[in-house]
Amino acid sequence: MSRLRHCYPINHRPSRMRERKTYYSSLDFSLIEDWFRTRTKDLEKPIFHIDPGNETRYFRREYRDIVGKLVYFDIDSFAELREMVLDYLPEDLYYDRNLYKDPKACADCNKRGKACLSCEEIRGQELMFDIDPENIDCPNCGTLEDRVKGSSMFKFCYICFNKAREQTEQLYHRLGDMGWGSLEVVYSGRGFHIYVLGKKADAMSFPERAHLAKEIKEEGFGIDPWVTEGEARLARVPYSLNGLVSRVCYPVGIEKIKKSDFWRSAPFVPQFLR
Repeated sequence: MSRLRHCYPINHRPSRMRERKTYYSSLDFSLIEDWFRTRTKDLEKPIFHIDPGNETRYFRREYRDIVGKLVYFDIDSFAELREMVLDYLPEDLYYDRNLYKDPKACADCNKRGKACLSCEEIRGQELMFDIDPENIDCPNCGTLEDRVKGSSMFKFCYICFNKAREQTEQLYHRLGDMGWGSLEVVYSGRGFHIYVLGKKADAMSFPERAHLAKEIKEEGFGIDPWVTEGEARLARVPYSLNGLVSRVCYPVGIEKIKKSDFWRSAPFVPQFLR
């Protein structure tokens, strides 16, 4: 089986199947359930998406025919989520930030991407900013274009990661100055997500989101505009394992972002790498 080349810092590497099994077998899924209870009611049980192993090429043999595709499903309980995760042992676990009138109907719909933006079944979307190292120019790793042309678009090092950390803190305070008062930060395993919580943010139109994303980009922040604009609607599930780099996606207080050792310490580094 061929392996895709990735350029990661020391102590970052793809998680093997037995390691994913070890991690998820011991994970308390009530942590995930409790986190979703802090979201708007429409996201207490969102539509989930599983990536079996597209980037790492580590996947369970019985799912080799669907590698390269996302498996999406809704749940009645988080016990079901645990069963699905332990069955697939996914490279990545995501959830859908869209607020649907009927999530079950949308889970069965094959339309995705731009088609969702004009769908009458969507009532809004959780507003999020995604700051990853590859979106930040780096003297070592180059630009995003350099990464795409080179060994891996996911290439990053301490320099661009630290810049992503600094920009996350700066953007957090910038959003506060703009009047967005309820903010939350989650370490994604390679970068950071900033969530803007509340009905006002949820109800923003997609043109309004695009305008906001453009404004933030023009101020020099290395965000992924598709995420804020709304077309890229998926977000990594907190407490799940980022299988590309063997890091735990984990909520972090803005006051701790400078002090936390995301590369070596619990709770960000799984036990099998400590």
